[in-house]
Order: sequence, then structure tokens, then C-alpha cells
Amino acid sequence: MKYLACKRLENCSEGTIRSYGLAIAKMFETIGKNLSDITTDDIRYYLALYRKNRNVSAGYLDTIRRYLRSFFNWANDEGFISYNPVRQIKRVKVPQKIKKPYTPEEMEKLKRNAETERDLAIIEVMYSTAGRVGEISSLNRSDVHISDHECIIYGQKGKKERKVYLTPESCYHLRNYLDSREDDNPALFVGLRAPHRRLDKSAIQTMIHKLGVRCSIHAHPHKFRRTMLTDCSSRGMSLQEIQTYAGHCSPETTMQYISVKESSVKASFTKLIM
Repeated sequence: MKYLACKRLENCSEGTIRSYGLAIAKMFETIGKNLSDITTDDIRYYLALYRKNRNVSAGYLDTIRRYLRSFFNWANDEGFISYNPVRQIKRVKVPQKIKKPYTPEEMEKLKRNAETERDLAIIEVMYSTAGRVGEISSLNRSDVHISDHECIIYGQKGKKERKVYLTPESCYHLRNYLDSREDDNPALFVGLRAPHRRLDKSAIQTMIHKLGVRCSIHAHPHKFRRTMLTDCSSRGMSLQEIQTYAGHCSPETTMQYISVKESSVKASFTKLIM
């Protein structure tokens, strides 16, 4: 598809391109019309049917709307259609839920219940680097400089390289894990059994989920990223610095990750106002 080729030229990740392709293909399959014949009412019907049949969240439905809007914008700009039928469809209102980071007690419980030194190292590195799970999975041994407490992450969103840092705890457990390995795989994190292949995103997600179940904690990899960014904020790091560390393009995105603690607000109010 020409549109997906254009997204590839824009340097979008393969995962993003795949999501666009699936959303567009399902839309055509359901509506059953040629591109030039699709109307705004067709798109409204499709989105309503999609939500009813799949019981998806408002946020996910709005993501599908954005995918379709982008596609029809491109088709309009390229002259394949005379107008964008998605242009008149307003964004789906998404309830704003506060996504909480791990508490210090939850972090300690997860670390104490990790089954292997590798799992403990993954937890510490995910927290310390605030890396996305795909970024952590893609790390190689050569990307990590334990003696300098540094690590180079290759961003999956925007394809930007950024330097992040390793806490003493993450260095300690990472060194122990790497010293215990006997394989020659360049990947930083690999499976425990031969042939010791690189751990992919789903393997890390599954490990964290199972660990959370054992600890009775709602656990997933991205929550470590949120926890680190929140901790950076509460300890005085500026928004611009946190944005750079997270690899975000805009401060608005960074703000969505930062949970401001009520105790911090009260302390600041007492100090500055009272």
C-alpha cells in the first residue's frame, strides 16, 4: 500500500505501520466500498460497530479514528479523494484516569520476589533508564557502560538515540547477571535456557505480569517508566530535563507520565503560601 510506504519514509516504527495497516484494512473490509465512495456516515457507522463488537476503550477507539483520519488526509492530499470523510468526526472523549506509579513498598516487594538475577536486573534497568519495554528488549551488551553508570537507548518512537543512566543498584545486579552468563549472544537480556535467544517484548511483559500476580500487584513494564519519571519530578528535576530523559517530543506528553504526590503539593503550599 502506497500510504504505508509513505509512513515508512516518515521513519515510523514497524509496529506503528502494522497498526495503521490493520486499522485501514479492517475499515475497508467492514464498509465494503471503494475509497472514493466512503462517506462520513460510513466512518461513523464503522466506529460505532467497532466499539460495540469489540468492546474497546474510548482511548483505543480514538486511536483508530486518528489512524483513519491520517489515511484519508493522505488520500485527499494525493488526489485520490476530493475530501476527508473523517474530518467532521470529533475526537472521542477519553475519561482522564490517574495512572499511578509503583509505591516504594511495591517496588521493594517486586524486587524481593524476583526469581532470578536476570529478572532482578531487568526490573532495575527498566526503572533506572525509564526505558520502554521494546527499547529494553533491543539493548545489547555494548550499549551498557556499567563503569560509567551509563546506557545508550535507541528510541523506538522517533528513532532517536539518547543517553540514560544506571543507578548503583541496577549496576550491581546487571554486573552479577552478566558475569553469570556463559553464552555469546550480544543481547543484554536473553532466555534462561539454551540457545539463550534475545528476550522479546512479550517475554518481558509476561515475566513482569507473573511477578505482579505473585505479589498481588498490578504490574506491567511501562509502570517502571512512569515511576522513574515521577521520582525525577518529586526530587527536583526540571520538566525539560525529564522530557529529554524520557525521549519525549513534547512536554505535554511528559506531563501525562508524572504523578504529582499530594504530600509534595501540601509541602510546597505550606512553604510558599502559608
